[in-house]
Amino acid sequence: MKLLVRTALWAALCVQSIWFLTHGADLFGVSVLVVLGGFAALAGRYPWTGVPVRILMAADFLLSVGDRFGVFGRPGSPNVNWGDFAHFTTYTRQVASFLPGGLAPPLAVLATIGEITFGLALLLGVQLRLTALGAACLLACFGTSMTVSLPVAEQFHYCVFVLAVGMLGLAAAERHPLSLDTVLTRTRRRPSPYLSVERAEGR
Repeated sequence: MKLLVRTALWAALCVQSIWFLTHGADLFGVSVLVVLGGFAALAGRYPWTGVPVRILMAADFLLSVGDRFGVFGRPGSPNVNWGDFAHFTTYTRQVASFLPGGLAPPLAVLATIGEITFGLALLLGVQLRLTALGAACLLACFGTSMTVSLPVAEQFHYCVFVLAVGMLGLAAAERHPLSLDTVLTRTRRRPSPYLSVERAEGR
């Protein structure tokens, strides 16, 4: 991980930790601090520490999408943020209050497509450098919009900027174990058995 990104990640973790100490942290917040803290400290020596980061971010994206389609219950149910896409669209309108209200439905659809795409790509380990950069940009947009339109506690509650910097760290990582990227790279580098036979025969 590049020094600048590592420094930014430690700074974001420190700010997020201070907020949790003064406002309290839930299981998700503690998970973010533990997983990204371990990644910031050990990524240079142990590349596998990027795997929990991918799983955490993929789960955050995909569970959030499931929530807006009612997978975890109807609107108003315990631990359900939206419960259906209409409530998510209303929330999108609140988050993007500085934009015309008519843009909320397409923004909600685009955000959902982005979260599904990045979530699956992170989980499988596909084009991880580009995927992580895209996820970081999406999270930065979420965090900026939340900060402008909602109380500052909103983005801290969801650890948005910490996760965004964590995605930058993932993009800057040299290796990505347990990913399709690694499997495909090894496959391309593996010599063809036919070529080996030809060399042995002196062709």
